[in-house]
Order: sequence, then C-alpha cells, then structure tokens
Amino acid sequence: MCPHSHSSAVSGPHDRAADAMPSGGAGRRWFRVPVSPTAFKPLTYSVMHLMVAVSVAFALTRDWRIALGVGIIEPMVQTVAYVFHERAWAMGMRRRVGQ
Repeated sequence: MCPHSHSSAVSGPHDRAADAMPSGGAGRRWFRVPVSPTAFKPLTYSVMHLMVAVSVAFALTRDWRIALGVGIIEPMVQTVAYVFHERAWAMGMRRRVGQ
C-alpha cells in the first residue's frame, strides 16, 4: 500500500494537490501564520536580533554559552533602555511645547 493512500475508495487529484505543487508556489499551506503580517514582523525581527547578538558575541568570545547569554540578556536590557529613552523624549517634547 502506498504511504499516501487514503481509506476512501475513490482517490482524486485533490488528495495530493499539496504534494504536487511546486516548492515556490501557492501549495505551501503548511506555513500559515495565524496572525497578521504587522503582528508577525516584530517576532521575526526579534529572532533576527537574537541571532545577530549571539553571532557577534560568539565572534568576540568564541564561547557559545557566553554568546547565548548575551544574546538573551541584551534584548531585555535594550527593551528597558528603550522605555527610558521614550520617556526622556516625551519629557523633552512637553518642555518644548510649553515654551
């Protein structure tokens, strides 16, 4: 029995449509993102940021444990720093408007 066969007696082209589609075509149904691209973009950016941070730290230290630690901790510290940066800018803008 073929590994792709189905229990139904009638097998048509619709059963194997996803298998027959070219790799670059619309048959890539297995990779459906359940969120909008706008929400998915920050996630992919975070993964890229982690990879870059780990790669740079590894290039400098040649120790994967330190590189992974830096790659995980650095975005957390960066997020906190960003909050303070935004508050400082908002305070500066309020002062400027008040002049």
